Amino acid sequence: MKKIYITLFSLCCISFGLSAQNNAAISACLNGTDLSVSFDNAFNCAAAPGSLSGMAAIGFHSGADSWSTVIAWDDATALQATNDGADVYTLTFDPSTYYGVAASTVHFVYNMGPTDPAGPWASEGKDDDGAGGCADFMVDIAALSPCATNLNEVVLNDIINVSPNPANEMTNFNVILRNNKKVSIDLYDLTGKLIENVTTNFLSKGAHSIQYNTSSLTNGIYIYQISSGNEINSGKLIVK
Repeated sequence: MKKIYITLFSLCCISFGLSAQNNAAISACLNGTDLSVSFDNAFNCAAAPGSLSGMAAIGFHSGADSWSTVIAWDDATALQATNDGADVYTLTFDPSTYYGVAASTVHFVYNMGPTDPAGPWASEGKDDDGAGGCADFMVDIAALSPCATNLNEVVLNDIINVSPNPANEMTNFNVILRNNKKVSIDLYDLTGKLIENVTTNFLSKGAHSIQYNTSSLTNGIYIYQISSGNEINSGKLIVK
């Protein structure tokens, strides 16, 4: 009989290999030529100094194309990311106009400059480097999708990862939820036949790992479908 374990685990130990960043803290989309970026402080790099929680606005220290053109957080034209009331800080701008170049990537970090100009780097918002440390955020503009009418529909998607994949005996369905919601994981064969409902549970906001025993499955390719609230994510699970 298969056993399913649901455990909370530390966010700093997860690396999902996203094209724009390792961390779930940043989400971005395009509204025409405008870039909208949201930073969820709840998912900030665990090793980043201080805390940006509860601030009305935070500093945006950034540069285009590997920091070749820099707009410092305290520059007269610098933008600030504003708090939506839930410690999600958002800003929108046209990168080419802001940096004065046809930017293909934007690199950035956040600080508490607007709250404490004398000690701006006492608290920082940074990416998780996947090795227990922090790194600068990076957004590849060409890789972004258009924004939805409601920005939150795009920038606050849940994050899904299945590892190891290919699986031998065991795999983990790793999810980071933006809010409390019901999560269902189903496994299908390539004909569309339901093999098993891995789990259906109401999970809290944050990171979870659902461990799944694959030892009774025949070697081959399966399709998993993860439903979380109104979102549905699917992909291939290879069993060896």
